[in-house]
Amino acid sequence: MKRKILAMLTLTVAMGACTKDFQTINVNPNAPSSVPLPFLLGQVQLMIDGSSPDPGYKTWRGNLIYSGPMVQQLASTNSYYVGDKYVYSTENCGAYFADSYSNSVKNLVNLIALAKTDPANVNILSMARILKVFQMHIITDMYGDAPYSEAGLGYLNQTFAPKYDLQKDIYADMLKELDEAGKALSASATTPASADFSFGGDVTKWKKFANSLMLRLAMRMQKVDAASAQTWAKKAVDGGLMTSNDDTYTIKHSDGPTYSINSNSYNLSIFSSGGRNILNEDAVLWSKTLIDMMKARKDPRVNVIAAIAGGDKTPSKQKGLPNGYDNTTGTPYSLATVGDANLKNYSRPAPIMVNADDPNIFLTYAETRFLLAEAIERGWATGSAKDEYAKGQAAALSQLVLYDPTAAITNTADYVAANPYPGGSLDDKLAQIHNEMFILTATTLNFYEGWANWRRTGLPKLTPVNYPGNSSGGQIPRRLLYPPSEAAVNPNYAIANDRQGGDSFISRVWWDKQ
Repeated sequence: MKRKILAMLTLTVAMGACTKDFQTINVNPNAPSSVPLPFLLGQVQLMIDGSSPDPGYKTWRGNLIYSGPMVQQLASTNSYYVGDKYVYSTENCGAYFADSYSNSVKNLVNLIALAKTDPANVNILSMARILKVFQMHIITDMYGDAPYSEAGLGYLNQTFAPKYDLQKDIYADMLKELDEAGKALSASATTPASADFSFGGDVTKWKKFANSLMLRLAMRMQKVDAASAQTWAKKAVDGGLMTSNDDTYTIKHSDGPTYSINSNSYNLSIFSSGGRNILNEDAVLWSKTLIDMMKARKDPRVNVIAAIAGGDKTPSKQKGLPNGYDNTTGTPYSLATVGDANLKNYSRPAPIMVNADDPNIFLTYAETRFLLAEAIERGWATGSAKDEYAKGQAAALSQLVLYDPTAAITNTADYVAANPYPGGSLDDKLAQIHNEMFILTATTLNFYEGWANWRRTGLPKLTPVNYPGNSSGGQIPRRLLYPPSEAAVNPNYAIANDRQGGDSFISRVWWDKQ
């Protein structure tokens, strides 16, 4: 059935990608005039993932060119991977924003409008509402204020220049949507199992996902609205969080049509032109910051997620690439100055992590345990923070079987013992929790979240680079810039730009008060 859905998506992807929410609306005469809602649900999941309609386009730019290198989970000497050096790229910086509004956001808004017409579609409607929150939280966390309440309405009500909502208001509505949509899911209603590439129509898992995402958003508000953060964190916990790795939110893939394969894999190892066969070209590798941290903590994931060129995964041979260097010679920023200019000697994601049919991992059970441990320490939830931390550690190690059965790490006790939950101050405890979060988001290739969580917490402590010509004054960027086209086509851009203190790497999103 999934292959049938994917075949149908060859038509619906073309149909769904034809506008950018402005006056010009192209209609594909070969597209079906009416598409069943389950097919549309499958379509929007792949668009959020980045697999379609242009496979890997926004993932390549948002996740791999910018987020991972900026937060020192990835590193590069290649001039195209500018996030490593905080350099602005007109082509790449706004790509996630532009692609998402043209495709996933627009199609989610359309799916929600269609599903609302019949109460029997309550589960599709609820899933679409949750997915819209998931997509929008990545967008607003990257860019700040963004079109939200009027986004995607070009076809439905001819709103071609949507206003930019305050991120504060976006967060308030996203939390409300998660609460309402999660509660509305019904075990007795029709569930589109074969079109649900995440949970196969299991509404219990969708409820846990909604609550776990609610906890992530609540903790994001910790520094700007602690009272609301506490309220929503409690609501998330009371509603029921993920309880095992089986609840982890992924988008599953097939090794089939290009638009159905894993978007990270497409860029890292499959697509062979345009600079996107990253591993074979040594274009982006694991960062020294990450590999050094993992080796210091005796992390058994090192020889699962990392390999030097040729596939050697021997832990002692793994070496992360320093951030902020290039492959020129004779300058202080040349990689040769660190003693080894041969990129083949540096670690990159291991082959098992970049298969076409690997799932894309976006929110894990392990993350919910770490966030719950923090919430307990802040007095926002009850329980043992130490126990939740240990559960998170064990889950983070064992979940790598999502990539391949050979990645199983069954002896988690040694790692937990080597990296115990500290006594002492809250700062000491948060440092241990968020060091684990840093490794977790890297080993799941979820660099969007690695960067966002670092901006909220400042953990781990990172040393910025100051590469010549960087666009942040040698500071790790706090947000991405909107696509230049927004200034030309949407007059509301200027309002948001002024409101945020200018469209720059160092202006901060609402919740970033570090």
